[in-house]
Amino acid sequence: MKSKEKNMISEVPSKGLEWTNLILGACLACAAIKFAGLPLAAWNAGITGTLIVCCSAVALYRYGTWTEWSNLTVGCWAAIAPFLLGFGSVQGPMWTHVVIGLCVATIAVMQLAASRKSAVPSSTNFEARR
Repeated sequence: MKSKEKNMISEVPSKGLEWTNLILGACLACAAIKFAGLPLAAWNAGITGTLIVCCSAVALYRYGTWTEWSNLTVGCWAAIAPFLLGFGSVQGPMWTHVVIGLCVATIAVMQLAASRKSAVPSSTNFEARR
């Protein structure tokens, strides 16, 4: 029974971190309403936040490293988008995108590192397979 529990836990390295990313994505998506005066910032926040929520929800349902790679990519996009899309001089939308983007990307890297560490077979596991 313990081995089944351990396998289930190792599917998502940290559900708490995944839920954190989901909430951060929801906050970014909801911030789109606040940025209504800047349509580009609003659209970017809404789409980017929704993508983060979707990737995190999928990871919670059925974990795959592709969800973390997606969150890493979308998080990096959120952090640089204000400067590429031209609203980097507007403090509220810029800082919201940068902070949430960096947090999402950092959590995705942590999840990828944890999943990679758990996927490396130990010498005892290797010997047991023989």
